[in-house]
Amino acid sequence: MDIQEVPVDLLRPAGWNPNEAHDATLRRLGASLRKFGIVVPLVVRAQCDAYEVLSGNQRLRVLREQGTATVPCVEVHADDTQARLLTQALNAIHGEDDLNRKAALVKEILTAMPAEEVSAILPETADALRGLASIGQTSPAALGDQLAAWSEAQQARAAVKLHVTSFPFSDQQKDIVEEAVARALPRVTGTEAPNRRALALVEVCRDWLTGRGFSEEVPAQPARGRSHGGARLRVVSPKPTPQSEEVERHG
Repeated sequence: MDIQEVPVDLLRPAGWNPNEAHDATLRRLGASLRKFGIVVPLVVRAQCDAYEVLSGNQRLRVLREQGTATVPCVEVHADDTQARLLTQALNAIHGEDDLNRKAALVKEILTAMPAEEVSAILPETADALRGLASIGQTSPAALGDQLAAWSEAQQARAAVKLHVTSFPFSDQQKDIVEEAVARALPRVTGTEAPNRRALALVEVCRDWLTGRGFSEEVPAQPARGRSHGGARLRVVSPKPTPQSEEVERHG
């Protein structure tokens, strides 16, 4: 396998790649790249006078922001179908951690690095890392209880059916909703729900239903028919609503 250094200016992200990353993930990726450098080459294919990135689009985005000049790449020769299939394989095929072995690994890491520093790179919070590292530090019976509790929590999360409620908004209306959600987010901090923003929006709605509202009133914007360039807010909640049932009926 030949690895070549390719100038960042010659690398183009694959616009058809469905893989996306949230801001928190990109921050962790940036922390990892600053600490360890580029340890995994990007996978690319030549296209005219540039290279299309099949694997490593998120790394490319972060590396550009960090001012990296060249990136190690592995070039593959693939047509459009092969390129899309390879990208999906690289995005989706991966193993799963054995919990006991992961706990031992995390414990070893935390003996040398603070949990807060580790959580800047890994997706787990510092408290979650400490809890994971504690597995196996007590009696076998207690370890069994820990594993059973973890398993039950995983099953409970998997059993929750989420319903999608969709509202069309103009850009201005969406900004108002987003501001309200941002104000309510501190009230759902610490929850393990799959969508904290949805819970925050529920809190906003509950406030208005009970007559509390916000201390600062946000003027409502009158609807003026179908707006152009608007946005759509999608809310995920564990309980069905009339709007979510309508979405599920009509797709």
